[in-house]
Amino acid sequence: MPLWQALIIGALQGVSELFPVSSLAHTILIPALLGWNINQETNSFLVFVVALHLATAIALAIYFWQDWRTVIQAYIGSIRRRKLVYDEASKFAWLLVAGTVVVGVVGLVFEKQLRKFFEDPKLFWLVAIFLILNGGIMLYGEYLRKRTVSLTKTYAASPVLVGAEREQPGVTTETVNKTRLKEVEELSFPQAGEIGATQVLALLPGISRSGVTMVGGLLAGLSHEAAARFSFMLATPVIGLAALLKVPDLFKPEARDLLGTTIMAAILAGITAYFSVRFLMRYFETKRLSPFGYYCMAFGVVALVILQVRG
Repeated sequence: MPLWQALIIGALQGVSELFPVSSLAHTILIPALLGWNINQETNSFLVFVVALHLATAIALAIYFWQDWRTVIQAYIGSIRRRKLVYDEASKFAWLLVAGTVVVGVVGLVFEKQLRKFFEDPKLFWLVAIFLILNGGIMLYGEYLRKRTVSLTKTYAASPVLVGAEREQPGVTTETVNKTRLKEVEELSFPQAGEIGATQVLALLPGISRSGVTMVGGLLAGLSHEAAARFSFMLATPVIGLAALLKVPDLFKPEARDLLGTTIMAAILAGITAYFSVRFLMRYFETKRLSPFGYYCMAFGVVALVILQVRG
């Protein structure tokens, strides 16, 4: 792989891993669409991609360092106090654990099967299908979210909800509370587990980890900003630990020729990932997932058509 191609893939990984557009889909489809002569069937290419993921995880850890320091202190506090949850920080820390367990187990079990998407160009069209589906998931999630928020505003503005004795039939104060926006710490452990479990879908190239976990967070009642924060915090250990398991492969004889190129591409991936998460955290203070949903569907359709025409 030429250095310039590796650097482009590195930058692409850093951006697309955090933007809800599926980094794996872009890593697979863009070289294929551009006709780059990259042998994605080799183990060294998979190791190259894993190194880029590790750099992305490091960038996330740096950006959320204050949050992770609080989380680590909460874990230590739980051990010392012999109590799982003793404040909001400890609740958040263990919500991360609840949201990570399922995808970690599934990823270890099905890793070899999922590698087929890299190894067989005949399956690339399926990656484009998954990317279209990814866009549909985000758009449908935003649709459901919009209905919930509209319902909340309607109830909050209704004078019949002022005072328990004046409640409207079928619309109770409890109903309004269930539809209001939550902080992450207000999630239940089953809710965190369900949001984290959506990451299993992201093991399929074309389905975005941040996209599906954000949709899960939105449907659980989180704001876009809170859902993004929880999504990125969930992704850090999953991406980082999975990549660390593959780091020794970088130093195997068949990967040594690509080692220098991999390091430079990983550095670029880390830099772009840092600025990507910085942008996205600001973006989701006021914006939605919808533009990314439309992009995924459009790019997926274009990729599918081109791949089918080429045969």
